[in-house]
Amino acid sequence: MAQVPGNAKQTEHPITVQVFIVSDATGTGSERVTRTGLVQFRQLFTPVYRRYPFVKTTRQLAEILDKAQEQGAMVIYNITDAEKRRWLAREKERRGILIIDMLEVLLQRVGDYFHGKPELSSRLLPQALGEKSLQLAKAIDFTMLHDDGQHIDTIGQADVILLGVSRSSKTPISFYLSCHYSLKVANVPLILGVEPPEKIFRLKRPRMVGLTINAGNLASVRRSRFVREQPHGYADRSRILEELAFAEEIYDRIKDIMIIDVTDKPVEEICNLIA
Repeated sequence: MAQVPGNAKQTEHPITVQVFIVSDATGTGSERVTRTGLVQFRQLFTPVYRRYPFVKTTRQLAEILDKAQEQGAMVIYNITDAEKRRWLAREKERRGILIIDMLEVLLQRVGDYFHGKPELSSRLLPQALGEKSLQLAKAIDFTMLHDDGQHIDTIGQADVILLGVSRSSKTPISFYLSCHYSLKVANVPLILGVEPPEKIFRLKRPRMVGLTINAGNLASVRRSRFVREQPHGYADRSRILEELAFAEEIYDRIKDIMIIDVTDKPVEEICNLIA
């Protein structure tokens, strides 16, 4: 990480610093606290935040710290498990980056005041955060990570997998299902002539949902959104008909898939059908 002299004055273009926020829960609260603190150093650097929620193993932690070293990032962690806290304490000594324990002062001060020690068990998190809130946060985090065909290797952990051509409402449906039904959703775009991931045809557990839409409606949507940034013919009705036919071919190969025509349907109604 770039070094900032202690007497640095405000500059017109402060340096950019990657900030990794690591948590064995959602990490949302940790990110808010971190942002509140680091904004006070805006004259010295501009933070770029990346959150790593639900970190469960030291292997995951090691991968995050390796990446932090490569990018010169600072790491701020909120980890409650005793074994992982000991591991991180050792890593702080040997890695050449800034690693900050967000709970250190709180646990130390409260323990000293009450003459006791904390349990340091991540099993207590549902009690602190509420089981429903934790489930909701996990669903939203999963859905964010698996939007638009990302992280295909772990889509088997989804509750629902949505498939559809571009602009068939995959993303808004995904997030509505997460926010209102606490479902972990992955969505996979279907691109004309490109074979979707092979595991789509093998997975049994996640509910598969194929989205379809009237070609004229889809053309209208595409013409009104981002057409300049898209390939030639993106909003052409003839091309859209080819895309929809290709999607139907894919759906025919997936056992027990649920097909929903989203034409003129509000997201709430579509999600009621799925959930």
